[in-house]
Amino acid sequence: MLRSTRSLLKSPSRVAIAQKLPTSPLPKFQLRPATATTSPGPILLSARSPRVIPPIQKALYATKTPSGLQYARDPEEEKKIGQRKLESDPEAVTTESSVRHFYEPDKSDTEKPISHGIKEDLETVKDTFSLTDVPKEPYILGLAGTLPYLATSISTVYLSWDLNTEWPTTSNFINNILISHDSARDLLNIIEPIQLGYGAIIISFLGAIHWGLEYAEKTSDWERTRFRYGIGVLASVIAWPTLLMPMDFALTSQFAAFVMLYFADARASVRAWAPSWYGTYRFVLTAIVGTAIVISLIGRMKVGDAKPRLSGLNEKIHDRRGEEDYTEKWQELEEKERQKVRKEKEEAEERKKKEEENKVKETTEETRGKKIESDNGKEKSSEKE
Repeated sequence: MLRSTRSLLKSPSRVAIAQKLPTSPLPKFQLRPATATTSPGPILLSARSPRVIPPIQKALYATKTPSGLQYARDPEEEKKIGQRKLESDPEAVTTESSVRHFYEPDKSDTEKPISHGIKEDLETVKDTFSLTDVPKEPYILGLAGTLPYLATSISTVYLSWDLNTEWPTTSNFINNILISHDSARDLLNIIEPIQLGYGAIIISFLGAIHWGLEYAEKTSDWERTRFRYGIGVLASVIAWPTLLMPMDFALTSQFAAFVMLYFADARASVRAWAPSWYGTYRFVLTAIVGTAIVISLIGRMKVGDAKPRLSGLNEKIHDRRGEEDYTEKWQELEEKERQKVRKEKEEAEERKKKEEENKVKETTEETRGKKIESDNGKEKSSEKE
């Protein structure tokens, strides 16, 4: 970038004089290259017919940072200005005074209603989801990539509702909409692996985007390279083991992976490691995919006769079929515990009684033995006499 061409602009009169002077062709043997000098006047060539050439401005390239904060600024003068003391002016300060009014004057004198803030928030949400800054190709392909998630989620809810509804019913309209329970169960077993497999592919793809961005870089940055390669590997490590998990745990793990990758992509956009629009773009797509996963989880929770139905509010509130009465259950456990404690007490009392009886028997036997021995001793003494 050229630093300055001011000297050409400062000497228009010299250029005009040079243009007005007559010129004549020079012989080839008399022509010699002209050299730029620092003389203020025009450059003259030694030739038979005089010719005036305007001064040549040397190109000054900004290879070094100019001295001072900015070119053509005096640091000493700025230092003096910075050392001046600020003078207070209380009369100019009011409750409505603000620096912002000098740059953004408020034209409206009336206060804005409370609904105005809500409208601004809605406009912000609308601008966020409109994705006006996103290029056309990733915008279309990104939204198209969410369609399989939405389709599988809606199908899961429909099949769950079908499994929780008696078929055939008395209504011909509902009979035409619903399918047999066997068909619904088979379709649900097909849709679930498709949703999990597609989710694993998309998570791996989101990690691979960072590898592509790193391959396109022309300069090396260890922190950026480590971040991009780490995200690419971590996405695949999290995504594919979810295919071996139960359905509910797998969907929850993929939801967490999508959220984690969104925060990583938003951080990359802030640090200029991704396009500026990529953070908002990923937020919208993550919101759509997350909503689809939540819908699938809700549908999965309602599958089976023991689960609450997806329709019929009155049944949901009053029907307790398939639900355990925990109050009665705890009462039964408490009663069993009481009986166990009572039985242990009775056994301890019986054991104590038996021990007492044994002790009484032993004492009686000892006294009887001693009595017999004393009687035998008396008989022997009497015989000797």
